[in-house]
Amino acid sequence: MKSSKEYLTRLVQFGHRGSATKNEKEAAEYIKKELENIGYQTEIHSFKTTRDNLYMLPLQVGVLLLIAGLLSLLYGNIMNAIAFFLSIFGVMILLMEISGVPVETSIMPRFLSQNVFTKFDDTKEKKIIVSAHYDTQKASIMFHPKVVDYLGLIYNISYFGFALVPLGIVFNVLKMYFLGNILLKIGLLIVIANIIFMTICEITGKYTQGANDNGTGVSLALALAEYYVLNQDKFPGNVDIVFLFTGSEETGERGMKYFIKRYGRKLPQDTQFIILDNLGWGKITYLEGEGMIFYKKAGKMLLEIADAMRKENKDKVQRMKNLLLPTDALPVMTAGFDAIAFLAKDEKGRLGNYHWHTDTIENVDMKLLEYEEGFFKEYLKRVAESLSKR
Repeated sequence: MKSSKEYLTRLVQFGHRGSATKNEKEAAEYIKKELENIGYQTEIHSFKTTRDNLYMLPLQVGVLLLIAGLLSLLYGNIMNAIAFFLSIFGVMILLMEISGVPVETSIMPRFLSQNVFTKFDDTKEKKIIVSAHYDTQKASIMFHPKVVDYLGLIYNISYFGFALVPLGIVFNVLKMYFLGNILLKIGLLIVIANIIFMTICEITGKYTQGANDNGTGVSLALALAEYYVLNQDKFPGNVDIVFLFTGSEETGERGMKYFIKRYGRKLPQDTQFIILDNLGWGKITYLEGEGMIFYKKAGKMLLEIADAMRKENKDKVQRMKNLLLPTDALPVMTAGFDAIAFLAKDEKGRLGNYHWHTDTIENVDMKLLEYEEGFFKEYLKRVAESLSKR
């Protein structure tokens, strides 16, 4: 039986696994081959997506808001109505993107990405889906070690500035020009700063090796898949465990959104999703929910089992509210299914080498990875046992 360390060592040899790139496709083929070697029948489904939404989508929204704000400031009158609808359109694009709804929001060119997963066993009425994304993000100044702790502040200021633009236009429509123009000017200053910042990030960004994010989650999921094949007698006979590896998570959970869009109606409503992501540094951390603005709570049963195992494992496991940027759990929860995301973070909530050039296999805590194998084998068994009785 291969260890998660062996899977990870092979996975990082692709150099990077950028969303919808050739390297990502080759990584998908590797994962498919490993699953078939273990004994699974697999499916690989392709879909089209953009290669970057983390930087390009806020940039697109910023340009729309800049145009809207300038129309209102410079021309006014009937242009205020056009400016208002343009600004609302921009804000709605952003809100749809961060809501977890499977709607494409970007106008950028699309390329092929793919999900790899083990085939469903339709004879079993209950389902658990263990999932990990295998693509990698670009490192940029946004994730510099001296900047990353201020990401929450950066995002909040950006959202505040974005909101000021339509608000200022509304005051101008109401002919309250003094207040409207002040709000617009403040909003546009923030929007312009955001456009410059995102442009720099996009131009200078370089793909990471992605050993932690999310080579560790993929490696653990592969190890769990092999464990399940060799120990099916330890699991309830009415529970089907599916292993899903999503592409293009880093572009806004595109792989998981595609999976939910295609299979959501076919899955039992009590299907449980376990998301593994960034598990190579710190303590095992499970999230109470997902989303900054549209908050979704993790599945009750999944949280209860995680809470019980946290008490048993004491200093090695912790519970936190949510992440700044969502995981693949968000579109799952948005679709009405139970999900929980596991990561590894320090006590202050930091992810190891997050979206930075130091996200290499040398900086993965292999002892933690080995410990996590045992933890998640036990967690998976307990979830299966609880689900089988529902």
